[in-house]
Amino acid sequence: MKKSLATLALLGAFLTAKAQKIENRIPSNSSVVVAGNAENVFKLIDFSDINSSALGKEILKSVNRKKEDNEKINSLENLGIDLKSNAYYFFKQTDSISYHNVMVELNDRKQFEATLKKSKLDDIERKNGYNILQGYSDLTIWNDKVLFLVNGDRSYSYFREHKERLEKQKREEEASYKFKRRIANGWAREYAESIFNGNVRNSLSSNTSFQKSKKKNSVVTVWLPSYGSLMGSFMKSYKKLLSNDLINFDDTNMYGVNEVSANLFFDKSNARISLDMNVNENMKKYMKKIYNKRIDKKLINGFDHDKALAFWSMSINTEEMLIQYPDMLSTMYGGMIPTFKNEINVVGDLLAILIDEKAVGELITGDALFVLNDFDKKEVSYKSYDYDENYKRKEVTKTKETVVPDFTLMVGSKEEGIWKKALKIGEKYKVLSANNNVYEFTETTKDLPFPVYVVVNNDILYVTTSKTGAFNFAVGRSFGKSNKYGRLMRNNTSVLYTDINALLDKFPKGYVSRKEKKMLNFSNENLKDAVFRVSRIKGSTISSELKLNTMGREENTLKLLFEFINQVAK
Repeated sequence: MKKSLATLALLGAFLTAKAQKIENRIPSNSSVVVAGNAENVFKLIDFSDINSSALGKEILKSVNRKKEDNEKINSLENLGIDLKSNAYYFFKQTDSISYHNVMVELNDRKQFEATLKKSKLDDIERKNGYNILQGYSDLTIWNDKVLFLVNGDRSYSYFREHKERLEKQKREEEASYKFKRRIANGWAREYAESIFNGNVRNSLSSNTSFQKSKKKNSVVTVWLPSYGSLMGSFMKSYKKLLSNDLINFDDTNMYGVNEVSANLFFDKSNARISLDMNVNENMKKYMKKIYNKRIDKKLINGFDHDKALAFWSMSINTEEMLIQYPDMLSTMYGGMIPTFKNEINVVGDLLAILIDEKAVGELITGDALFVLNDFDKKEVSYKSYDYDENYKRKEVTKTKETVVPDFTLMVGSKEEGIWKKALKIGEKYKVLSANNNVYEFTETTKDLPFPVYVVVNNDILYVTTSKTGAFNFAVGRSFGKSNKYGRLMRNNTSVLYTDINALLDKFPKGYVSRKEKKMLNFSNENLKDAVFRVSRIKGSTISSELKLNTMGREENTLKLLFEFINQVAK
C-alpha cells in the first residue's frame, strides 16, 4: 500500500513539474491566460483520432505547403511539438505595446526547425542556449525543450503622445513606419528574452488564484485576474478616439469585477462552459440586493414546457435596482468622467427623489419570461413601385410569404389597475380594440406582420401573438401541463433555453447547400438542446454555465466534435 501511495505521489510530482516547466515562465500579472490541459484531452480521445481527422490533415497540409515530397511531414507527432503536454496562450497589455504569447513544449527541436520555411532558416539567430527568429511583428524563440511565440501589437496613441521623445531614436532617412516597427520589435524582443530566460518574479505556478481556477476534467481554462482593470486599460488605450479632456480612462476597476475564470468540459452527453465572476465589495453589495428573489411560479406555469421552442427568463428586484442605481452610477462613472462627477451625483440624487422605487417595483416586479412557441407562414403585404412606359413611378401593394413567430411575453406586475387604465386609453384612441378583456392592436397602428394581443390578469402583463393563448390568459387558464424547467428557472436569476432541432425544423429550408444539409442531419442525429443560466451571487461570486446537451451516442462530446468536423469537411 505504501509503495502504491509513493508511486502515485511521484507520478503527481512528475506531472506537476511537467506543467510547471512552462508555468514557471509565465508572469502571473498577465492580463489573460488560456491553458490547454493535454492530460484531460487525451483521457477523452486518442492521438490517432486527431492525426487522422480533417483538422489534423489541414494542419499537415499547411505545414507541407511548398515542401518537396521527400520533406513532407505525415504525422502531427513529427512537428517536434510535444502535443501531449499543456499549451498556454497569455496576453499582456502595456501602455506602449500589447503582447500575444503562445508557449508549448518541444520534444524534438530539429523536427520543429524542419517545419520552418527554407527561406527563414538563414535568418535564425543562434544564441547561447536558445534560438531567435524575428518576423515582421512577431518573434519566435526556442531551445531543445520550449517554444515561445510572441506577437507585439503597438499602441498608435502611445507613439502619438510620445512622438517628440521617440523621434530622437529615429535613424537618418528612416521611414516612419519602419522606425515604429523597429522600436516595437525591440521592445518585444526584450520582453520575450526576459520571459524565456525565466526572469519572472511571480509566475503562474505559484499563483494560488490561477491554480484554483483550473477545474477537474476541464480541457481548457481561461483566467483573467482582473477583468475590470483590463477593460479600463483597453478603454484607456483608445481614449484619443473618444476624448482627451472629458473622459479619464485608466486601469481602475470601474465595473467592480475582479477575477473571471472559465472552463470547458466535454462530458458523455454534454459539452459545457462554466464561468465564475468574482466582484468587489461594492458590486457585491448591489448584486445581493438586486438579485435576491425567485421568479414567480405563475409565469413558469404560463406555458407548456414540452412544446416551447425556446424561452428566456429573468428575475430581479426592480425596487432594489432603482434604490441602488444612483450609488452605482456614481461609483462606476464618477471616476471615469471626473469633470462631471458632481453632475453625475446630482443626477443620481434627482433620480432617487423623483422615482418612487416601491411604486415602480409594484408596477414592474422584475420577473419576465419570453417564450417562443412556434413559427408560422403568412402572406404579408408590402409597398413597392412599378414604372409605366413613360418611366413614371407608381406605388403598388404586393404580397409575399414570410415566416412569423408565435411568442408570448409575460411581465410580473402587482398594479393591474394602472395597466388596465392604459389599455382603456389605447381603446379610446383606437390604437387597441377590446374583446372580453383581450386587447388587440388595430390594423392601422400595427407595423408588424402578425397580430399582437395584450392581456392583464393574475398579476401578469401578457403580450402574445396567439389569439387562443390571449383568451386563455384572460380567464386564468394555465398552460403549465409540464413544469420540467421550473426548478431551473427558480434557482437562477436568468435562463435561456432552446430546443435546437425543433427550432431548426421550423425555419424554411428553401435552398439548402450540401454542407448545410450535412449540418442539419448531424444535429438531428446527435443534438438535443442548449441551456445558458446565470446564478444568484454566492459570497462574492456569480456563476454561469452554457451547456449543449447531446444524445450521448459517442463516447464523449469531444469525439462528437471531431466527428462533426470530419463530416462537414468531406
